[in-house]
This record gives sequence, C-alpha cells and structure tokens, in this order.
Amino acid sequence: MKMPTIGVAGVTIPGAVDCIEKINQHNSTYFFNNEHPNLILYQPNFGIMQSAFIADDWNRVLLELSKSVEALSRMGADFVVIPANTVHRVILDLQKQSSIPVLNMLEIVRDECKARKIKKIGILGTVWTMSGHLYKETLEASGIEEVIPSDEEQKIFQNAIFSELIPTGTVKAATLAAMLDVVAALKERGCDGIALACTELPLVLNESNCGILVIDTTDVLAIAAIQKAAKMVAKAQNNLLGSDT
Repeated sequence: MKMPTIGVAGVTIPGAVDCIEKINQHNSTYFFNNEHPNLILYQPNFGIMQSAFIADDWNRVLLELSKSVEALSRMGADFVVIPANTVHRVILDLQKQSSIPVLNMLEIVRDECKARKIKKIGILGTVWTMSGHLYKETLEASGIEEVIPSDEEQKIFQNAIFSELIPTGTVKAATLAAMLDVVAALKERGCDGIALACTELPLVLNESNCGILVIDTTDVLAIAAIQKAAKMVAKAQNNLLGSDT
C-alpha cells in the first residue's frame, strides 16, 4: 500500500516529539498490520522563533514557518502539521503561500470543542496565545466563549513553558501546583473545559490532575493528521478500483 507522507514542522522539540508519539498512538485506529503513513520531521532552531516572538516580529515567524513547510515539501510531504499553538497567529497567510496543504490547529480545536459541547473554554498557553486572544475569533464564530487567565496567572504559564517545559519537558512540583491553581480559578469563572493551547502543556497537565474536561491540542492535531492520511489512502484505493472496472 502506497502511503501518504505527513510533514511535521517542529517549532519546539518537546512539542514535535509529543505530536509524533500521539500520531503513532492513534495510528492503529485507522491503519492495520503495523502499517502507517510516512512521516518527516523538520526541526529548526527554536531560538530563532523565540526571538521573533519576543520582538513581536510575526513576519519573521511566517518566514521561518514557510521555510519549514517548503523544506518538507521538497522532502516529499503531502501535507504539513505544525505542533505549536502560538505560531498559528499567521496560519492563514501561511496556508495561502504554501505549496502543499497545512492543517489549521485553530479550526481543529474549535471542531473538538463543538463535538464535546463546550460553551466556555479556558485557554492556557504562552502570553502571545492568551493575551493575544489567538483562539477568540475562531471560537466565537461557533458560539464558544474564550476565557483567559489574569495577567499574573499568565506569567505562571509563560515561565513554566519557557524556563522548564521547553528545555526539560517537565516542571517542578511547585510550578505544577501553581498551574493547577490557575485551572481551578478558570473553573470558578464558569469554564466547562480547558484548552492546553501550548503543545508542551500536555506533558504535565491532563484531565486527571485538572479535574475538568481538557482539550489536548497536540492530540487533536495528531488525530486530524492520521484521519487526513487515511482519507488519502481510501481515495487512492477507490480511484484504483474505478480504473479497473
């Protein structure tokens, strides 16, 4: 069976690795006998992207993502996923200029919220994702209210992500406790779900320790990638059957 090729445009190493692991975990739902789509990871230096975030240089973010997508295209990827939330601020521009399809995590997360009947969701991620209201327009178009933590609560997540999760893949016990306090505050504000809108957060947060419905943005992106690959295989098989009749 000829398999499609999924391109993973990594932004951080922990986020990219978690996405690949979750693609593998969901693979057996759609493919059998240990078959799976081809997969290519392109992982550039995150320091360049981090500097662009700090400088509020979203044109540079778009440029760096475009380089990754086109590198994956040259290596044979049929479509691309980007396991990082913050960079999706430029997703529409990236899709317009890319030579191959790029999945939109914002739309995938919105669809998962709708499927799980979430009406008011707390957004956890980087300050650019939270205070920048990355998900607001996409969610509100479907009648879902976005709720973000206070400025002080956002600092807890920003420090956890950049000082602990990205370099180590985990957090200290005190940091985790502070993060869970923020989750509890969002629950008190009426949220019926939490979006882990940073692909490092699922490494330490989940429904068990949050005590609320959780949308793992890495997981839903991985599922969407496998589903797209499976549809491509089914379409190719149907075309082959049609040509034989």
